[in-house]
Amino acid sequence: MTIDVQPLIGLLQPLKQQGLGASDAVRTALASASTGIGAMAFALPHEELVRNGAVVAEAVHEVFAPITAAALAITLHDIYPALTAFDIGTIILGPKVLPGTPAPEMASALSGAGFDTASTSDAVNVLYPITLTVQANQAWQASGLTVTGRQVTHISAQGLWTANPATGMVGPAGNPAYRAPARYTLPGAPEAALIGQIGSNPPFLVGDGVQAPAGQSGPLQLCINDDLDGVYGVGLRDNVGTLQVNLQTQGS
Repeated sequence: MTIDVQPLIGLLQPLKQQGLGASDAVRTALASASTGIGAMAFALPHEELVRNGAVVAEAVHEVFAPITAAALAITLHDIYPALTAFDIGTIILGPKVLPGTPAPEMASALSGAGFDTASTSDAVNVLYPITLTVQANQAWQASGLTVTGRQVTHISAQGLWTANPATGMVGPAGNPAYRAPARYTLPGAPEAALIGQIGSNPPFLVGDGVQAPAGQSGPLQLCINDDLDGVYGVGLRDNVGTLQVNLQTQGS
């Protein structure tokens, strides 16, 4: 059986006035006969638990405002321990709760609620897709994503740049007429192609789009395929253009 926001708000308001905190107030409200659900609130199918968790979050946000993501995460995990870190993060980011919660705050909130590092990082990676600009005239650039090796990460790119203005602008796939020699970012791949690297693992070709290599973990960096050290000429100094890169992580 599900619950609704307005009746729950009506139950929580006097409990707050009595001095109860959010978790105790919600537990008391859900256990009361007037909710019509009693102990059944703790033995529901997962989908219904998620829905009820969203209702609780909205009601708590209304009654106990201002409330932080950290406090909400603790309350939700306390009341519905079967909810995953991803479930709770999704609920907190709901349009009527705290949709503007930044990723670092969410990570801290989930960790503070008792989720382990792996569950927290996995949830944050999925909840917060990343879009960034990669410059043609800079070496390895941080993406802001730490790949866990437990999930699937899709990398896609669009835009125009060049590693050699004399040959014109190219897209993320690079210039197929020129294969990069030794000392380039990724020898053998097209010049000016988008290249990725996860942690200290070998660089890999991204091009227009790719799924990050399975099983690798660490910070994801991105770079144009060019003569980074200036062995064959001026290196990155004559490069122009940028790419827009999108990083989308899916659950394991």
